[in-house]
Parts: sequence; structure tokens; C-alpha cells
Amino acid sequence: MLPCLISCMQAKGNVYPLDSKYVKAEELNAKLDKIVQIKPELAEKRIIGFSSAENLPVYALQLGNKNAEKAILVIGQHHGEEVIGVNVSLALAEKLLNNYSQEDKQSHLLENYQVWIIPTLNPEGFRIVSSGIFRTKRKNNRDTNNNHKLDLRTDGVDLNRNYPIFWDMDSETEINSPYYKGSEPASESEIQAIIALAQQENFALAIFLHSSISGAYSEKIYLPARSNDSELFQKTQTLATIYAKEVKKDYLKGTYEVYAGNTSEVGNARNFFFYRMGTPAFLVEIGGQNKRGQSIIHPANAMLEKIVEKNVQAMLKVFEELEKRKKEK
Repeated sequence: MLPCLISCMQAKGNVYPLDSKYVKAEELNAKLDKIVQIKPELAEKRIIGFSSAENLPVYALQLGNKNAEKAILVIGQHHGEEVIGVNVSLALAEKLLNNYSQEDKQSHLLENYQVWIIPTLNPEGFRIVSSGIFRTKRKNNRDTNNNHKLDLRTDGVDLNRNYPIFWDMDSETEINSPYYKGSEPASESEIQAIIALAQQENFALAIFLHSSISGAYSEKIYLPARSNDSELFQKTQTLATIYAKEVKKDYLKGTYEVYAGNTSEVGNARNFFFYRMGTPAFLVEIGGQNKRGQSIIHPANAMLEKIVEKNVQAMLKVFEELEKRKKEK
């Protein structure tokens, strides 16, 4: 796998250090404040927890009517190198607030739902990658080998394997693995913060944004493991299909696809929200694969803006379907 990682990251089209349109870690707090000011009566910046090693704040935007019975969750980033989702999630917040008008407020999404947007659940990995220190930092910065220093290539826990679901089915117990699941379920404070939020809110939908560094998963949507004929799974699949059809691939013909095979039975976010919380939940792998089969997850500004726009529009389409189903009940 390592040769693929190296070749994919060096593929023409990737830019590192990141191009100027990417939100950087040191800019995030000010960016959130600026978004809140678009409609301060409908938006609040929250801190839902702190990171495990560096005690960095995990920021969230809480948008919409706080008395709404249902909520929507969007997490832009679990893995440090997968930065596109940070930009997408922030652009979504801006779009929702800028599109709000008093005239149609009763039918507006933000009147009927709270929308929680967490740009990054991994502020430690985000800091490393966005600052130009190391481009393939996936995990958080926990000192997993206990040598009292940060080893960029090996230290940390893969936050998207740390959820308390299907724990024993995940074999990634080697601390140096990029997919190390942690010492125990929900060992990481970042994951504890999301679990607490999930228990507090009544989420009707959860979307998690990723970008495959290897290219093996690019431009696909992944459903929870163990597909079945339940109403909840069918609803999840329908919403994911709407998203997929809205997004054209970056470099190849066609649109995103909903992956039809079995997905991973590990402690990831979509499995936790679906099986523990009863929430329709899916993962979107943003970032294109070029004609040589190489993954482009750190594109230059022009492509970044196109990717952001089409994924925001896809989410808005999914939200429209959610609203439609709510009214029909």
C-alpha cells in the first residue's frame, strides 16, 4: 500500500503545502466567527470538546431553530490529511445562512431542523497538515508509543475506528498502523465529544466527509455495514443515492456512486450512528481520481472551489428530500 500512497500523493494535481483557498487551522476560529455574523440569530459557535493530546477545541456551528425537534449532523474531517471536507462543511454553513429569508422562513430547513456542522473532529491532525508540516498525517497526536515526543508518521489513533461499535471485529491493534483503532472503544476525547452530542440531539441524518488518499475509495458513498431491508437502511440508501447523482466526478466521466458491496465492520462513525443511534448515516469520499488512477485530494484552488460547490449543492438536495419526507408524515 505504501508505494500507492507515495505515488498518489505526488500525482500531478496535488498541491502541498496546501493552496491559498484552503482554510488553515489557525484561521478556523475567526472563520467560524465570520460565518456566525451572517445570521447571528440563527447561528452559534460551540465548543463540544477538546482533543486528546493537545487539548485543542473541537468547534461546531449550531445553526437553525434551537426548538426544532430534529437535527442534522455534518462532520467535515476525521483524518488530518483529508482536508477538503473542512472547506465543504464551512461553505455549507455559509450557504444555509445566506439563503435564509424571512419571507419563506416557515418552510426553511433552519426553521425545522438544527444543523450541526463540525468542520474538523481532528484539530490535531488538521493543524499538522494545514500548516504544511506533514501532508499525510491521518491520526490524532496521541503519544501511542509513550516515548514522550510526537512521531508524525506513527503516533496517534485513527478517530474513525475509535467508535464503540463492532470493536472486536477490527484487527488494527498495532500502534504504528495508520489505522490503529486505539486502546479501547471511545478512548479518544474527540469521539467522546461526538457520542455526547449524539445522545443530546435527535439526529435525523448524519453525513461524514472523507477523501481517499489511495484513490481506492474515491468518489463513492459508503453506507453502514450489514446492508438489510429495514426501513432505516432503505432511507439511508435513498438519501445517499440522491447525493451521488448530484455530484459529477472531478476528472472522469460519470457521477459519484453508492458503493454496492459490503462495507467495513469497524468502529466508524456511520456504523455508530446507524446501529447505536438509529440515524441514517453515510460517508462521502470526496476527492477525485485522475485518468492514471491517482488520487487528487489536495487540488489547487480552482478545482477545490468546484469540488466544494458541487458537494454543497448535493447536500442541499439531500436536505430537500429529508424535508419532503418530514412533511409527508
